[in-house]
Amino acid sequence: MVLTRDGQVLSLLGKKMNKNEAQSLGALMVGMWQASQAVADMIHVDGTTDTGLSYQNSQSGFFLLQPTEKNPKVFWSFIFENQINPGKIKNYAKSLRQFFDKIEIFDEADEAIQTSEGFLFENVTAEEVDDLFSFAGI
Repeated sequence: MVLTRDGQVLSLLGKKMNKNEAQSLGALMVGMWQASQAVADMIHVDGTTDTGLSYQNSQSGFFLLQPTEKNPKVFWSFIFENQINPGKIKNYAKSLRQFFDKIEIFDEADEAIQTSEGFLFENVTAEEVDDLFSFAGI
């Protein structure tokens, strides 16, 4: 999944999922990144290196690659199941992100379209969260 900083899904490749599932997953992935970034800031982790966020076992999991300098508003999210070599997928993902860094995905004209750079879940009511995840029976 290619995601904006506010969790909007720009592109989805692979397993078919309905629009609500994809949007909820995008929001959760970017929300997890923002939460982990807030923790890193609190414990003074240097953010200058190319970091990612992942959760996996030996065959299945997900990871999220941070935005790059060329495309600072785009996250790359990868979910995999039943894979023999997850490391190969991570290498492919980094290569894919590097390939797309040859172009600027959002240009200056897109600035007016983008929402504020604040946290995704800032000023969200409990009812709005319930509505967001109601498709999953949560």
